[in-house]
Amino acid sequence: MLLRALALCLLLPLPVLAEVLPKPLSDTVSDYDNVLTAEAKANVTARLAAIRADTGVHMVVVVMDRLAAHGGGNMSIETYAETLFNAWGVGDRKRDDGMLLLVVTGDRVVRFALGSGYDAVYDGRAQRVIDTVILPEFAAGRIDAGIVAGVTMARDQLIAPFLKGQPVTMDEGLPEPATGSSLWLLGVPAIAGLLFYRRRRARIAEKTCPNCHAVSLAITNEVLKAPTSASTGNGLRHATCSVCGHASRETYSISRSSSRSGSNGGFGGGSSSGGGATGRW
Repeated sequence: MLLRALALCLLLPLPVLAEVLPKPLSDTVSDYDNVLTAEAKANVTARLAAIRADTGVHMVVVVMDRLAAHGGGNMSIETYAETLFNAWGVGDRKRDDGMLLLVVTGDRVVRFALGSGYDAVYDGRAQRVIDTVILPEFAAGRIDAGIVAGVTMARDQLIAPFLKGQPVTMDEGLPEPATGSSLWLLGVPAIAGLLFYRRRRARIAEKTCPNCHAVSLAITNEVLKAPTSASTGNGLRHATCSVCGHASRETYSISRSSSRSGSNGGFGGGSSSGGGATGRW
């Protein structure tokens, strides 16, 4: 038994062994470094609870000073947000409609991670939300206001059209990004890239393939059982090489959640496939 456990540890990627993801402080807002004022935290918490009660969509806000201080030292913000999203199980398991807004003030970067139930066009819409209402406030030093504005617009321009089930465009109903925003600066290639981002998960989680030794091994996590406050969860880690076709999978455990349970609380076991948008200020 001991030898088997040791062998499993040796097979895990080093970053997985070295980094420990934080547990959620609640099923609404997790402010690990007290970035938000008490008033702002209460405001955002109330908005997130209202969104979930009114729409059934679970949105979580995570705020911290540095990724490196919370298990993200070897990850990009895209990888970190997706990994945290899947470890917690944000959103409904069947609909995969959850959202996670990750704000890292010390690194000056923000990420909207979307559940895999959202079409790729919503990546572009999330980018518009970041560029038009979040980044201007963050650049002016108003972190609280930027988060409130982002949550509000996400409700109106991401969740509302998603629930209607009608086709949308990347910019329908959204304001134009100001000159200098991340999407404006990157231009058309970035817009095209957003639409295919979810299909290219390997580029944010590539490691060396043990078979052909090319840096082309995509590591993705699938949550099989979401953790609760009473029990641990588990998942399946998939590894696929885009060069030689080598594939493997192994199980992993997810620590118990500290979130409160309730008729409309806790986490529902949703997952993300890497969709979303990123901004820097």
